[in-house]
Amino acid sequence: MGRSDDLWNRADRMAWEEELLPPGDLLAAAAREFRRVAAPLQVIHGDLLGNVLFEPGSAPAIIDWAPYWRPAGLGLAIAAVDAACWHGWPSDRLNELGAGIAFWGQLLIRALAFRVATQVNHDRWDADMEARHAPVLDAAIAAAQMDGASGDPRRD
Repeated sequence: MGRSDDLWNRADRMAWEEELLPPGDLLAAAAREFRRVAAPLQVIHGDLLGNVLFEPGSAPAIIDWAPYWRPAGLGLAIAAVDAACWHGWPSDRLNELGAGIAFWGQLLIRALAFRVATQVNHDRWDADMEARHAPVLDAAIAAAQMDGASGDPRRD
């Protein structure tokens, strides 16, 4: 887990500063906001939003397991970024999704960097993609600034 050389695992490592990010204004802006996330690591699902099936009367079924060894809240942060970028969730409401999750803003920034790096790695990045993702990065940065309010040491 995490050592595969596929496009998604490379993007994950890029978002966590284990490999260099591809060039680009949005990724450079995200990287300037990276701060240490001092949270325990665990196995998370890195592509949850589109990979849960629902059937009335049955438990939800998770498909296409995409495991990563990252902080617990990252799976939700990736789903939140996906919801804002692709499914109409208002980016100014991202904080509602992560209430009570430590380092939420930082996890959003890392999630967005992961998704953008994935698109760049797939050679799918263009001006329309940049316009779709830029407001979400702005919202993630605002959330990270709230993480760091009142001298919170999480900004270290």
